[in-house]
Amino acid sequence: MYFRDIIGQQDTVSRLINDADRGIVPHALLFCGPEGTGKMPAALAFARYLLCTNHTDNDSCGHCPACVKMNRLIHPDLHFVFPVINRSKSSEHKTTSDDEIRTWREFLLSHSYFSYDEWLDALNAEGQQAMIYTDESESIIQKLQMTSSQGGYKIAIIWKPEKMHLTCANKLLKLLEEPPAKTVFMLVSDQPDKIIDTVISRTQRIEFAPIPHDEIAKRLMGPEFQLEERQANFIAHMSGGSWIKALQA
Repeated sequence: MYFRDIIGQQDTVSRLINDADRGIVPHALLFCGPEGTGKMPAALAFARYLLCTNHTDNDSCGHCPACVKMNRLIHPDLHFVFPVINRSKSSEHKTTSDDEIRTWREFLLSHSYFSYDEWLDALNAEGQQAMIYTDESESIIQKLQMTSSQGGYKIAIIWKPEKMHLTCANKLLKLLEEPPAKTVFMLVSDQPDKIIDTVISRTQRIEFAPIPHDEIAKRLMGPEFQLEERQANFIAHMSGGSWIKALQA
């Protein structure tokens, strides 16, 4: 994912690029807003930009070793935390993101914009609800305390932090407040009101508004979809500013 792939949100993209170029990236960001507005694509594009060693004025280069790793989401300094189904048979240890990382990477590479229900389908959840279990905190703490393998940023993207077990969230508080140097947390949430206040207070909030109607219509009329103007405008109107709903129309 690159900044150029994000639909709308030009002001937010400009802000992220400006912060990175000025070297004033907050250590904990909360990307929040309605589902389908581009929060996860923005987090992935920003992570790529921060890790890229040869980016342009407005996007990542796509060719440096960091970008090549990002093409497969295997950069060693990029870590993911996301809700999972507990498949562990141990009463002492719950399933963590590492146990589903292969499924997650494959899912992200094929779904730029996606919903929670789509992720549950990818997990074959069969009616179960996914969450971020307590054991996840120890895993991410250990990873982020290690030295950056490339000498640059270390990034943790936490998708759906509102699904985080209270104990897990509390264990991450100190790390969120005083992370190691050049460590960036990106929390990506559809429901920030369900995140505990002590986590919210340690982040800098970036709001994602519904995508403008004309931006959705323009993408639908582009080379990928090639819809006629009338149909594109109808779908854009029905989408309510969500690219996910536009794709489902």
